[in-house]
Amino acid sequence: MVADYHTDTPHILDYSKYPGLEERQRFVRLYLSSSGSQPTENEVEQLVQDVEKYTLASHLFWGLWGIISEHVNDIDFDYMEYARQRFQQYWKTKPKLLGSLGSSPDVATDGNFTV
Repeated sequence: MVADYHTDTPHILDYSKYPGLEERQRFVRLYLSSSGSQPTENEVEQLVQDVEKYTLASHLFWGLWGIISEHVNDIDFDYMEYARQRFQQYWKTKPKLLGSLGSSPDVATDGNFTV
């Protein structure tokens, strides 16, 4: 939802397009109610929280994909910038989702990663 592949810069991610909490809750509520029963607010809230934690794994996966793809693909796409943004989002959201466990590395704007 944060990528626009119909631009000249498809590797630039816009996290302001990420669905807000109300939209995520509405989606989860509809998803859980598809079984025929209405979920409790606690069930909705728990699944929203669980899903958000899994976004961390998604950021790591796609960040690593970007690094590997930089070396194996010939497509005109800034894979390293894409990877940098995914890792940056991981480090930005991790403390909110898991608490501050350890320190985050410095991520330079030129795509070089330092710890």
